[in-house]
Amino acid sequence: MAKRVLLVDDDADFLEIHKTILESGGYEVDTAATGQEALEKIRSRRYDLLIADLIMEELDAGFSLVYAVREEEKTRDLPILMLTSAEERTGFRFQLDKDKEWMKVDDFAAKPLSPAELLKRAAKLTENR
Repeated sequence: MAKRVLLVDDDADFLEIHKTILESGGYEVDTAATGQEALEKIRSRRYDLLIADLIMEELDAGFSLVYAVREEEKTRDLPILMLTSAEERTGFRFQLDKDKEWMKVDDFAAKPLSPAELLKRAAKLTENR
């Protein structure tokens, strides 16, 4: 049975391209363009992985989404991969070993992410689900 991924980004082109990549890897993929839309989908359907952009409709929309997911008992263990172009835009570099506790994600990566790297990270985060 295919693992389900919810891919969240406010860039329609990004969603289309990365949905295609994930589907080529055997994943069933839903998309959402806002944090609120993502929360509605997460509350109504079971997912094996959430992949979300950090900066969407608001500067911290990705973090708001992640914190809401972690607060709900039903979804708090959902693996989360955060994607961000913050480093490219601001020069600020997240470090998973130092920032994981407050970021509340299982993994993060700078955009752009190669198709092979995206599939590798998705496989790692869903391997025990």
